[in-house]
Amino acid sequence: MSGPRVTIGVPVRNGEAFLERTLRALQEQDLDEVEVLVADNASTDGTRAIAERFTADDPRFTYLGATTNRGIPWNWNRLLDRARAPYFMWNSADDVVRPNHLVACVEALDSHPEATIAFSRVELSDPDDRVVGRLDDEGLDFLSPGPADRVSLFFERQVWQAIGFGGVFRTTALRDRGGLPDFWGGDFALAVAMAMRSPWVQVPDVGFVSRRHPGQMSNLQTSDPVLQTQTYRPDFRRPLAFPQWYLHGRVLAEALLAPVPVAERVRAVGAVARRWTAPGLRSLGYDVKRNLLRAAPAGDADASRT
Repeated sequence: MSGPRVTIGVPVRNGEAFLERTLRALQEQDLDEVEVLVADNASTDGTRAIAERFTADDPRFTYLGATTNRGIPWNWNRLLDRARAPYFMWNSADDVVRPNHLVACVEALDSHPEATIAFSRVELSDPDDRVVGRLDDEGLDFLSPGPADRVSLFFERQVWQAIGFGGVFRTTALRDRGGLPDFWGGDFALAVAMAMRSPWVQVPDVGFVSRRHPGQMSNLQTSDPVLQTQTYRPDFRRPLAFPQWYLHGRVLAEALLAPVPVAERVRAVGAVARRWTAPGLRSLGYDVKRNLLRAAPAGDADASRT
């Protein structure tokens, strides 16, 4: 081999609790032709020491440091920028892959040149590696449906693993879409953009384990909207933010503006509205409610001065 077949990008910030297990699983993959890039977004814990142990012992591992937290998209996308392989996978610093995951996904993409993402089935684990559930992901077909039906299936069955939980991309296709968008929940918009343009392929085996723990990013879903926004854009300084509204708008835009026939775009917009926007109305309400709470002290102070 003249180079790696898969680049695995591990974005991390203060991930010492699980990082060693994550990197060990990557080291033990059945596919040897890999490079593992660990992008440390200015961690203040033992993350660097853990990563550097792997880089010292295994030439396939590279550590990328940073002195300033520049947000999630910057850290994720610099991994994509550095990738040398034709296939690319993001692996969060708290999730682990089964040994056959990469081999199976690469074989699936090699067998289906029309597909741009391969993904396996997913188990859920707790902080102590105990299995606590599985995703509803048996028997998914993203090869035969058209763009709108792929988008509908993505939201109906919540196939988040295609983007965030071990999905293996064709590197050029992911770069063509610009990598991870720079707003809260941008992976959903990326998924719609990818689904509107090409098929995906599922590996039928369970190959990826997504960890559930109190510190994971998804727990910010109902937190302060400015804090949500700052995880993606640390320089955001406005007093109010509407990340859920912005996200829903961008997801709808990806369906509406994709380079497919108009009828297919209309069907895709309907699928997003029916399968995701309508069930997610509560999240839009959170944005409004929490911004009102942020504005209330200033409003009360102004009122007291009149």
